[in-house]
Amino acid sequence: MSSQILDASGCAYSGPVVLDGIGLGVEDVVRLADGAARPVPGTEAMKRVTESWDAARRIAATGRVYGRSTGVGANRNEDVPTEAAADHGLRLLRSHAGAIGEELPARQVRAMLAIRANQLLAAGAGLRPSVITALCEALEAGVHPVVNEFGSVGTGDIAALAQAGLALVGERPWRRTGTSWPDPSGTDASATGASAERTIVPVPEPQPLDNNDALALISSNALTLGQAALALHELRGLIGATQVVAALS
Repeated sequence: MSSQILDASGCAYSGPVVLDGIGLGVEDVVRLADGAARPVPGTEAMKRVTESWDAARRIAATGRVYGRSTGVGANRNEDVPTEAAADHGLRLLRSHAGAIGEELPARQVRAMLAIRANQLLAAGAGLRPSVITALCEALEAGVHPVVNEFGSVGTGDIAALAQAGLALVGERPWRRTGTSWPDPSGTDASATGASAERTIVPVPEPQPLDNNDALALISSNALTLGQAALALHELRGLIGATQVVAALS
């Protein structure tokens, strides 16, 4: 089963966005990116995810599975010792979180989170269900991980999703309206005076991403799809305004 973005222009949406792993409308991506809707993982989709995660762990424990019981890339023929399996996922995230450049806008990162959550609900990745819950919690809380502009590898947004993965495990900050969390000082270093005090932003509980989770999380082009969905939405708005603009000119 695969997930896809549906093109349903002109439709009106209300209420929460149910993520079922099958389809996700462009307008729903925009609403989730803007914090105008609450994501709800579908019950049947979560059941599929749980079954997929259990199956993936069993297979990885009994045979060689790329990125789970072996290294990746040039290390694909190197087995991961059983005692090192828990740290293997963290090493993969750290080694692939090499994005550089300016921080991406919140809307683009949140669109990435929404699309990746829905992709994972297709249940083909074999990733632990709590990761999907954490992605939805971040969207609902209005926060996003710090993700830099450049770093995609091949057809996948590996660096951006690895940065998101490190935020999920608690190694990178979450951000909302230009501030990051957690900050040991409790203040925003970029602010001064009374504006320096801010409310602590609720973020998802740190997730234990092990050898069964890391590669499954980052193997996606969710950022590119999210950016495309936002661009399409804005283009539709411009096209819709052309007649009015033409009439006034």
